[in-house]
Amino acid sequence: MEDAVTLTPSLARNLAVLSARLHVPQNADVLIRRFQSGAFASAVVAIDGMVNSQRIDENILKPCMDLPRSAGADVAGAARAAFLMENAVSVIAAKRKDNVDEILSDVLGGQCALLCEGCAQAVVMDVRGYDKRTIGKPEVEHVVLGPHESFSESLRTNITLLRRIVQREELVTQFVSAGGKMKTRCALLYLRGTAQEAMVEKLRARIESCDYDFALTSGEVEQLIEDSPLSLIPSAIRTERPDRAASFLAEGQVVVLTEGSPAAIGAPATIFHHLHTSDDASMRWQYSTYLRVIRLIGMLIHVFLPGLSLAVLRFHQELLSPMLLTSVYETSSRVPIPVYLEALLMTLAFDLINEAGLRAPGAMGNALGIVSGLILGQSAVSADIVSPLLLIVVAASGLGGFCVPSYALSIGLKIVQLLFLTAGALGGLYAMSLLLIALLCAMCAMQSTGSPLCAPLTPPRRANRDFLLRLPMRYQKARAFFARRSKDD
Repeated sequence: MEDAVTLTPSLARNLAVLSARLHVPQNADVLIRRFQSGAFASAVVAIDGMVNSQRIDENILKPCMDLPRSAGADVAGAARAAFLMENAVSVIAAKRKDNVDEILSDVLGGQCALLCEGCAQAVVMDVRGYDKRTIGKPEVEHVVLGPHESFSESLRTNITLLRRIVQREELVTQFVSAGGKMKTRCALLYLRGTAQEAMVEKLRARIESCDYDFALTSGEVEQLIEDSPLSLIPSAIRTERPDRAASFLAEGQVVVLTEGSPAAIGAPATIFHHLHTSDDASMRWQYSTYLRVIRLIGMLIHVFLPGLSLAVLRFHQELLSPMLLTSVYETSSRVPIPVYLEALLMTLAFDLINEAGLRAPGAMGNALGIVSGLILGQSAVSADIVSPLLLIVVAASGLGGFCVPSYALSIGLKIVQLLFLTAGALGGLYAMSLLLIALLCAMCAMQSTGSPLCAPLTPPRRANRDFLLRLPMRYQKARAFFARRSKDD
């Protein structure tokens, strides 16, 4: 039997098609319940464990089965689904569909399908009842000031968290599906009149045009909507905090939520979004400006310090005082490996310790990072494998990396750090300067959903001045440059 694209008036054939697609009776999770609803037969199709059985019993089965035997006898077959919606079913989230693929997608997502004899439509009702994680604290984006709520893996819960903050009638939610055979349900949220409609349609088209078998996580969806797949800098901003996602909406960005992922994606984004934190908006502008400067200095130390140390030691010794240069050579003379290989191994060892501490369970991760750092560092210096100065440089560089608020950006900067380390070892400050110019030109040419990644700094754009240094609230009334302009901007 060939699968029908749409339902037919025959209840038996519709159930046969759905049973074949869901591999019944081999698939024990599929629930199919036939019953009499007034003057005609009906059936319910659902997935066990994905639905709330009590809601199905009380809001669907019992009201339909309690109808008199003569109820619906004079109703045309095509109108029987509407008849049950108006007279029996008491589920508020219900709509009629006739496409088999859409009905199966909804059933597999935890909804329930009600089919009637003689009707080529099904009533799809939202009766989800699967277990989900409660709202907790953010695991990555820790803050001292501000809310302490984070997104969960439930798409509906995440939308509710955003709507509880952004209580405006302009907030629009659109559902799209990503992936080919295994579709993932996503939601696009934006403020109508603030976000550009062309940008919303561009994001929708990129997600729906996914030709991969599946895109299950928000990270995979982010890779579908980015402009530059080969870039080391992410072109979209990801957050696990509802309050920060709400600020994206206010700026004119589109927020993408994915079923099963406790994170939201904001697009388009700029490089400055990756340097901001939720604390910035919760404290006075002087404090947040100071902390942003500290984060910027830490990021520069993380990227440039190892390469600068190698460049100075190998090509530009005149920049160091004779006393410091003598001390460095004395300690380095006992190390049997080249200074570049020494720096590379120490940098990779630091990243190895960081990754091991991150993946280790519970409190073991913190102890693992501290103990490994102390043992490896002290042992390496005592065994004359690395010089003390290089150990200090690598430790300071790693500490600066922890100042980067965005985890995705911090990984990209680690790769950039290795590039500058190699450039400094091969050509000194001149090679590092050429690499810096090349990376800045590439970054200025990058786009995020059609918007310049480095704007409004370059190219200059008329926008909110809160991008590098935070200014008082009275100077932050303008919208972001990628938003629709208002009369006050």
